[in-house]
Parts: sequence; structure tokens; C-alpha cells
Amino acid sequence: MALIAAMHNSLANWNDTTTLDFHRFQTVKAVNSRLNVEGKDGGYPVSDGVLIAVAMLVNVESYIGSLESAAAHMQGLKRMIDLRGGIIDGLGYSPVLQRTIAWADYSYATAANEPLVLPFIPNLAGSLGLHDRFMSRSMVLNMEPLGYGDLTIRNREIIEIMELLHSISHFINGFDYNDLESSVSERVQVSDSIYLAEWKLCQLEEVLRSKYFTGRTSCSPPSLYSDDTLSPQEAKGPATDLSDTLIYAAHLFLHLAVRGQPPTAYRHKILVESLVSSLYGPLMSLDLLAWPSLTSFEHPASCTGNNLVEASASGRSPADERPASPTTDMEFLAGYTSSERKADAGTPITAHDDLHSDILLWILFTGCCVRIPPTPYNSAYMYHGVIEGNAREFFMSALANCCRRRRIFESGILHTKLKSVVWLGSWCDYQLKTIWLEIEPQIRNFGSSALTSG
Repeated sequence: MALIAAMHNSLANWNDTTTLDFHRFQTVKAVNSRLNVEGKDGGYPVSDGVLIAVAMLVNVESYIGSLESAAAHMQGLKRMIDLRGGIIDGLGYSPVLQRTIAWADYSYATAANEPLVLPFIPNLAGSLGLHDRFMSRSMVLNMEPLGYGDLTIRNREIIEIMELLHSISHFINGFDYNDLESSVSERVQVSDSIYLAEWKLCQLEEVLRSKYFTGRTSCSPPSLYSDDTLSPQEAKGPATDLSDTLIYAAHLFLHLAVRGQPPTAYRHKILVESLVSSLYGPLMSLDLLAWPSLTSFEHPASCTGNNLVEASASGRSPADERPASPTTDMEFLAGYTSSERKADAGTPITAHDDLHSDILLWILFTGCCVRIPPTPYNSAYMYHGVIEGNAREFFMSALANCCRRRRIFESGILHTKLKSVVWLGSWCDYQLKTIWLEIEPQIRNFGSSALTSG
């Protein structure tokens, strides 16, 4: 009930936590009462019901950002599991129980920026068939001569995870909800694939923490490099490596689209911070942050007020109110990207695979889907001037710039490119529709003027 209340509050954008707190405290009270009897000796071990209750409690507290309580309850859950013989040997008779506890571990680890507490559970880790949607294409692109402005993804593990995410999304898109009984084995396989994908993502994030963090506490901002230093990717060559950024974006997509977590949940805070930190350097090297300003995007509802009326009366569009670009429109469009290579005179232009460029669009789209509201607790975080409560505008601005750079002036074109990566049916369609309403005025205004000039 507490978890339902937490999700309802997020979806309804309510700040009243009375119902949520009531169910949380009732859960703690009931668990403590049972622990006065259970777990005292080997003859009366901790029951499955108590384990599930504590696991759900960790989920709730991770979801709402109460990380100190979640940490205490996660450690308590770990001790109770150890008393039962461990999650693999002691609880192997119940995959449902194992999944519930594993999800609590994932929830706390990603929300608190901590390593996983529990070991890998082999019997939960299966994989759907992979389609080689990305691996071969990415390898071919990486073998080409790469220069400044080119994109690359050097980490093969994240490409494998993207293959798995595509298989998961492909299955869900085609799932027949009217025939549940005959699809039990397939649903179990999807659950196993989700478990495996998130395990691998958590391991990759732990590698990044140990590689780039100079010091870490459970709640410290995950800045991969400080404001006065260069991005680690600059030491890897002239091409822009999207590997680290794709790790965080894939994890966010898994939570938002696949697991169905509301975009406004505070549990996404650390992943969003990590995505901003890892993405800032690549976007700067691609010159996708210079224009427009981070304050030029508003909710679609704000475009129906006096600002739009006054702008229309004066012959100006809302996009004209932004600061002047350091380059002209046509200079911006002429910027080099790997998807728009120029050939020498007389040399035929060969088709180029836009995979890495489309993945960058997908990363920015995923970041735009998160809508964590600003609070006094997250407003203190800042990375290169990007305040946590303002992070969505960071992604929106970069996405609009990327669309301009690639001459994407219609939502259908953007939809096709995003769908060529990983796409989860109606959820992604709705998110894209909402995002496009916000960036369309700037993109269309820019596109029409550029095409007229060209």
C-alpha cells in the first residue's frame, strides 16, 4: 500500500505524504512485531512474509529518496537472508521471492549510488534471443577512420545490453495480453532478461565509480570529472565516445519504460546526475550546448498565454526571444557530423550508417523523459551550471540542437530514428509527442528559415 501511495503521489504530482507515511510506519511496526518471534533461533526462522515486507519497504524508501532508512532496512534484509541460508541456496525454492528481493537491491543501489548488496542469482538470469541490431554495425563504424565530430561506442558490453533491451522491448510490444496462460514461459524469460540487463548495468556503473570518483559517499553527486578538468573521453582520441553516457541512459530507459517507474520519482535523481555529468563533455565537443539557452523551453501550456499573443502581434516567435547564437543558422547547420559527411568533388557519396548518431538522439530523448520536480533537497546539486531541477531543460536544449544539426524538422522523422534504436510502444510514443510539442516551435522556426535561405 505504501508503494502504491508513493507511485500515486508521483503520477498526481502530490506533495501530501500522509497516506504514504502511515503505511510505511505500519509496515515497520508489523515487521518489528514479527521479529520479536521470528529469527530468534533456528527452529523459527524469519518468514517469507517478513522478507517481502522489508524488501517492499526498501523499494518505497528508495523511490521517495529516504535513503538513510532504505540503507538501514537493506542491511537488515541482508542479515535476515543470511539467516535463511542466503538468497541463492536458502531462497532458491521461490523465484518470486528472489525477484522481489533483487528488485529491492537494485532500487537501493541505483537510488543511493552504491554497489549491489546481494550476489548474482544465476537461476534468474536468462536471455531472450538477440537480433544483432547494433553489434555488427557499431563494429564496422568503429573500424572507419574517426576524427573530431565523429561518434563511437567502444564499450562492447553496453552494446550487448542494448541488444538485450531491444529484445525485451520487441517482446513487450508484441505481447498478447488476452492470452496470458499460454505465455507463462515467455514472461518468465522476459523477467530473467530484465534481471540480467539490470545486473550488467549495475556492474558497469560500479566500474565507472571506481574509475572516475576520487571519493564517494552514499549520497555524493556522481560527478565523473570536476568542472575545471576535461572529460575522460578526451584522452581516448579525437572521436566522441558515448559509452559511459549510454550506460546511464539505458538504465534510465529500463526503469522508466520497461519497469514503469513514474518519470517524477526521486529515485531517478542519481542516474540523471550521472547522465548529465557524462554527457556534458561529449555535447561540448560536438558544439550542441552553445545555443539555444537552457531557459528557452517551456511546457506546451505556457505557449497559449500572453507571451505567444504578444510575440505574434509583434511578428516575433517565442524562439526569437532567446540569446543570439555565437554562429549563424547556416553555420550551425553546416557543422560536421558523422551522419552528414562531405565528399570531394567528383567523388560519389556513399550511404553512411547513422547508428551512433541515432543513439545520441535516443540518449537525449531518454533524458528528456525524466521530470523530477525541483526541491530544496536537489537544488543544491549543480554541474557546469546545470541545476538538478533544471536538468530536463539541459536535455531538451541538446535534443533540439541535435535535430537542427541533422535537419530533423518533423516529428515523424525523429520517431523513425528513435524507433531504430530501442522503442517501447505507446509509452515512448506518448513521451515523444509531449517532448515534440515543447521543442517544435524552435525547430520549425529554425528549419523554415534555414531551408528558405538554402
